[in-house]
Amino acid sequence: MHEEFSLDDHAALALQVARHAALANGDERCGTEYLLYGIVATARAEISELVDLFALNTLRIDRAIEQMMEARGVVPSPAVEPFLTNRAIEALQTPRIDGNGPTGLFELLHGMLVDGDSGACQVLRQLGVQPFEARRLVSYGLRHLDREQIDDLLTTLDRRGGGHRAWWGPDPARRLEAVRTPGLVPLEIASSDSAHLELTAFGSDEFGFGFTMTVRSLRDWVLPPVFAPEEDLVPGRGAQYKPGPDFLLLSVTMPEGTVIDNRKVINRFELSQPSESRLIRLGQRDEQISLNDRRLSRQHVITSDWWVWPQVEQGAVEIGVHWPAEAVEGSASFDVSALRASAT
Repeated sequence: MHEEFSLDDHAALALQVARHAALANGDERCGTEYLLYGIVATARAEISELVDLFALNTLRIDRAIEQMMEARGVVPSPAVEPFLTNRAIEALQTPRIDGNGPTGLFELLHGMLVDGDSGACQVLRQLGVQPFEARRLVSYGLRHLDREQIDDLLTTLDRRGGGHRAWWGPDPARRLEAVRTPGLVPLEIASSDSAHLELTAFGSDEFGFGFTMTVRSLRDWVLPPVFAPEEDLVPGRGAQYKPGPDFLLLSVTMPEGTVIDNRKVINRFELSQPSESRLIRLGQRDEQISLNDRRLSRQHVITSDWWVWPQVEQGAVEIGVHWPAEAVEGSASFDVSALRASAT
């Protein structure tokens, strides 16, 4: 048990490993990101299953921490003894739900995930884990369930088998067939001296509709398009998104006037119903095509698939693009009633 906190043996070991990890990185502070590292490094029993559920490991966490240190402008100082941050201290003082006994790993995890801007939450987001999902599982662990209850809970939340689906997105259990309705495909969005953008396929189901956008080079690009803005993790502020000149802004104007775009990275999996419309990138293919044409020996073609939630019953949807690096800007409209008819 640690002399500063009321910790059980497992939590005390996790803290010890966290301190050593911060010292090894030359970090002057030991925050919740290092406590997460310590928990994963010493995981056993139910905690080990939770770590496996979210595909966490010390190498991935350590790399995420290094990127956070780079964003903070930290100059490693191996000789400096790291101090515990306020968030780490609060997490280490998380009491048991029954008020009896020392702080254990579930209590420690819960305390680390309460603040969405904590270092632990930033690391989880960077590794593709939504903190609210981890928090939900940990909240059950706080009740110190028995082995059978833990097994049932892990089975319910585990998405590795593909049995779960995001209710507001396309059903991953079945293939969404492309809809090639006359007059809709291909549909030119915008063009410049260096690029041509068009919609080449549509799809629809009862939850929403999707489209495929193709960006084709007409000459060498200065900066190829980027669809997901760069994410900077700023301590205390969470994820910040900074689109540059290579960022291709894609916007969708719904019939009632709502505008959604890709300026923020959005995870398609959510346990609760989104309060607003969503635009999500489902996939992307990047090709270099050799042409039998002296005017352009190679052509760069980027194809991306997008999904819009929720479904629109009728009206015109406008898709717009803005790509500063190649001076591309324009829009195109189509009637969603054609998609709805083809999906039924």
